[in-house]
Amino acid sequence: MRTKQGFELQFGVNHLGVFALTSLLLPKLAETPEARVVVTSSISHLQARIDWDDLNADRSYVKTERYGASKLANALLFFELDRRLRAAKSPVTAIGVHPGIAATSLGRHMGLAQLAGPIVGLLLNNPERGAWPALLAATGKVKPGGYYGPIGFGGIRGVAGEAKRAPHAEDPALAKRLWEVSVAMTGVDPGLPAV
Repeated sequence: MRTKQGFELQFGVNHLGVFALTSLLLPKLAETPEARVVVTSSISHLQARIDWDDLNADRSYVKTERYGASKLANALLFFELDRRLRAAKSPVTAIGVHPGIAATSLGRHMGLAQLAGPIVGLLLNNPERGAWPALLAATGKVKPGGYYGPIGFGGIRGVAGEAKRAPHAEDPALAKRLWEVSVAMTGVDPGLPAV
């Protein structure tokens, strides 16, 4: 599926929409002391790669790979956004989170996983616990540019704390490239200088 603008749906909604909305809100956020932008990524970013030559999935589409790429884009976004905000001496901070794996209705899109849902659900966070990392990032004591998620059972459940981030999610060259591509694709430029 594609967005109204013609972008591959997962990349368009999960990343480009977040990039554009955040960029447009930054001037208003800068008026508020200690304002925070919380970007939701996923543990799926750990193994994900972005296909720079096929961002719009014109040649190839594998649902799980595209989802992972969109969530890697989210991780690169908050990393680069926070770097640029700090360089600009903005009062706004960017933080990333992931909910682990929460037993929500999202599973209805996962084929065979639907059948195992009730059993597997015993190992997952409930929806309320899945929200803990975002609440921590929005209201708790966190590091600028930090990444938070469940800290129990391989990072998929438990209380919120500092989460594992893939090394490529902190690659300044990849983050800068994604930033530039996002500006070009959305036509929205937050005006934050490169670091």
